Amino acid sequence: AERGIDLTQGAVIGTLGEWSNILLSVIIFLLAFSSILGNYYYGESNIEFITRSRGVLLGYRIAAIAAVLIGALLSADVVWTFADGAMGFMALVNLVAIGLLSGIAFALLRDYTQQRREGKDPVFTRDRLPGVANIEMWEDELSVTGPIDLTTRGRQAEKHRDHLHERSARD
Repeated sequence: AERGIDLTQGAVIGTLGEWSNILLSVIIFLLAFSSILGNYYYGESNIEFITRSRGVLLGYRIAAIAAVLIGALLSADVVWTFADGAMGFMALVNLVAIGLLSGIAFALLRDYTQQRREGKDPVFTRDRLPGVANIEMWEDELSVTGPIDLTTRGRQAEKHRDHLHERSARD
């Protein structure tokens, strides 16, 4: 990894001049920082979806900060090796999730194909998937294809946010 950045840095400086070294450093910092923030947010959002436990969320936050600090102290080769392993683990988790959701996905594909055969513009509503409970959206065809009522959307968002806060207060 260190050889790769040296090669890139040498090519950029050789082409654009010495001033580009600072620019490249800023760009790399911003990319790394935004990647850390983005991945942290994905993880926190998933944890909040799975559980409302403040303890689990605090543990995740501490682990994320520790990972950044430890990653800053380790060699680039160790960090990249760990990152590769973590990506492999995430790929396996996603493959399992895809497998578990495949039944629903194929049922929806069959419904879509059937609607197309009937000459319809396919629309999904929650009653087309009776085996799945707690679907909060796609109430009817009008709510899916009709005009967007921004005041209703705002109230729905507030209701959802309040529901999340009530859940976290109970946990």
